[in-house]
Amino acid sequence: MSLPFAPACLPLLLGGLPHRNAAQALEISRRYAGQLLAWPQLPQRSFREQSFVQSAIGFPGLVIDATHSRVYVDRGRAEREMDRLALAYLQDRSTYAALASDDAPGLDELMRQRDSMRGVLALKGQLLGPISLAAQLTDEHDQPLIYDDMLFDALVQHLRLRAEWQETQLLELSDSTIICIDEPFLDTVGLPFVPLDWDRAREQINQTLEGVRGYKGVFAGGAVNWTQVLQTSVDLVIADIYNHSAALVAAAPALTTFLEHEGIVGLSIMPVDEDLLDGLSADDLAGMIASFAEQLEPAGIAPDRLLRQAVISTTNTLSRLSLAAAERTLQLLAEVSKLLREQYALV
Repeated sequence: MSLPFAPACLPLLLGGLPHRNAAQALEISRRYAGQLLAWPQLPQRSFREQSFVQSAIGFPGLVIDATHSRVYVDRGRAEREMDRLALAYLQDRSTYAALASDDAPGLDELMRQRDSMRGVLALKGQLLGPISLAAQLTDEHDQPLIYDDMLFDALVQHLRLRAEWQETQLLELSDSTIICIDEPFLDTVGLPFVPLDWDRAREQINQTLEGVRGYKGVFAGGAVNWTQVLQTSVDLVIADIYNHSAALVAAAPALTTFLEHEGIVGLSIMPVDEDLLDGLSADDLAGMIASFAEQLEPAGIAPDRLLRQAVISTTNTLSRLSLAAAERTLQLLAEVSKLLREQYALV
């Protein structure tokens, strides 16, 4: 599907911010990236808001030991509770995967401010994707769930319901929604120590997003095989072009087809590194994006077309930065967006 507007290099946040107050986090998100507004995740506020914990909450047998910062699946409990997940999945009952307000206060704050959505073109929700969650979440013996077909498949069912539930919430506020799965471990697919090939990886991504009616996205860091990702059902891919632009350039033929079908490409150009912030300018970053766009011209992708169908983002969430550095990053991102939109007459 396509969005009812051209994103035209608008900023799109990945979600995580270092704030402990949901209202403050939402306010800064709206100030710098308010047209494509992502509800803020606040891992500094609570261990339960760590991305992999928040995404796993509600999974059968899940044990959250915040005192020791440990999360794992108790297999015995999981086996006893699995039928409830299976039934909810078969009934397409997304409320099974609902998050309590205290586990997602950023989303709760967004819902509370439902009457102040002026200027918002689309709302974004996010969760950890099945591959990255299964690689990090273990059983009580520290065995990652990615090595257990039954638990891995159940995790996909759980995440599909969570994605669908998020979209249902956001649709109460906006007709245009983006549900994005974050896959920081996606570059490990196909490696010898990972029991997952691309056929199955694409299947798991598609199944997770199957219940989403609006825009479907995936964010991945590292040197990802984007040709494979672009063959999934997603409408938006967000790639790290600050560190790994060659990986997306290598997928230029598949990217051409993706853009022809009204897909959107997210250009993660803003590094999340406090040491780099003082040496970066909006002109430098906008120039990097322009240079990247020129590399795709031989594949028949005109720079103005690419940027009209692009959003810009950060290479990771901002949750580990200081508050001042996070705001500086957001300010730079907004400035880069403004420069590109003016330079390429996207406004």
